[in-house]
Amino acid sequence: MQQKEHTVAIPQADEGAVRSWRKWLQGLEESKPGGMAAVGSWLEAGASYVLPVGALVVLCDPQPDGEKKRVRIWRVKRDGAFKEERDSTLGSANAFGVSVRGTMRRLLEKHPADRHAIPRQLTAAPPRPNAKDDQCERCRQPVAAGEGRLVRASSGYSVAAHHPGQCSPPPVRPNLYAGPCSQCGGWLESEEGILERRRPRHNGPCPPAEERRPAQSRANERQQDCERCGNPVPPLEGLLLRSEPVWIVRHRDGACPPREELWEIDRGAPGRFHPRPERCMPAGTVLRTRLLEPPDQPFPADAPGYRRTGGREVSAVVTTVREKTPVYCRDADGDNPGVLVGEDGWYFRILVRPATAEEAADILAREETAARRAELEERRRRLFLHPHVQDGELPEQPDLSSTTLVNFGERERRSILQTWPEDELRVDEARGVVWFIEYNGHDGDDWSRNNITSFIARRFPLSEERRALLTALRAEYEQPGT
Repeated sequence: MQQKEHTVAIPQADEGAVRSWRKWLQGLEESKPGGMAAVGSWLEAGASYVLPVGALVVLCDPQPDGEKKRVRIWRVKRDGAFKEERDSTLGSANAFGVSVRGTMRRLLEKHPADRHAIPRQLTAAPPRPNAKDDQCERCRQPVAAGEGRLVRASSGYSVAAHHPGQCSPPPVRPNLYAGPCSQCGGWLESEEGILERRRPRHNGPCPPAEERRPAQSRANERQQDCERCGNPVPPLEGLLLRSEPVWIVRHRDGACPPREELWEIDRGAPGRFHPRPERCMPAGTVLRTRLLEPPDQPFPADAPGYRRTGGREVSAVVTTVREKTPVYCRDADGDNPGVLVGEDGWYFRILVRPATAEEAADILAREETAARRAELEERRRRLFLHPHVQDGELPEQPDLSSTTLVNFGERERRSILQTWPEDELRVDEARGVVWFIEYNGHDGDDWSRNNITSFIARRFPLSEERRALLTALRAEYEQPGT
């Protein structure tokens, strides 16, 4: 059912008030400061609008000294008259504080408004002259004090503008770069012609076809990737061509070398625009990474460390060759690359090739060591910590005098933030037992189970499986240089 509407007049600002404003209250944003918490359409003082019954109007009139603000909230009644719901004068810092926001919240719950509705204006507000020199909001030309008027910008602030029909045409911008005319294609040198919508053209009518200069080739001044083959073009060895709205580089006709077998990975560096980075990582860097195979360029399955992780995604050890020009991405609405979702930052695209066996040797050796140690850790947990282990004993007075400490990698895995001592694994070959000593002094632990200071010492029989584990741990962690 359509709401009944009335034509209402928005009252003028209080006498002496500065920077007054009026707004149709259509929502409340608690996270925003001050009057910005009131969400809605701006209303001009002195104008008349068509508003629905129940519409809430917020009127704010700051006092000349700026220390206090008068805030009123009016509601449109069924007969079209205003009813004053609140009238308070508070300090500027508290003018839209908890009390006023509570009133707005209560009124919005009782009289909800469509946030997307736009009030229909019937009569214009009296013109407000600009009191100081400013720049026109529309044509960006100077407006002298008293020669223009103040209009309401979308942000809510009053900005200066020329009176209707008085805006000056935009100034002519000279063409600063050589290139073809956007209308006839004739060649224009730098500082010849003008720019129209950021594109060069002749200043005036274009010359006849026989008088037009043909397009001239321009060499690239810096190294860039060829737009056709993707290979780098050294400075002054390619052609610089205009491809709206950017310039591109190509090898000279017939000079494109065979395409390199390279694949692309990307990286992101969240942060501010400055300082501008030159690159993400130097050429020749060896790393393991995941990449997407192009449909027409599968990644070699015999590459070091190759494994398919799903679909077209593979993981392998690669070597960086070069990088494309980094791009700064601003996350306006979540449309950033996957490595920068939700953040502003630099986006890098890096071309890589499969690493050679010699280049990948160190990474593969580290991965092999990590996998081997992870398997040993899993075996240790299964034999000493698994809930199903039933052959462990908890003596009241553990005797560790004849035991030998076995390194199981606890110290290597220790975090720099760890403040408590490591667990220990000890073996008593003569008695055929193994002790696992676990720290039990954290807050929330059952300290009554401790039988050695802040530790729980459990005794296990030295079975063949545990003996094999101890032998493997000694071979792994007690070798020279480990």
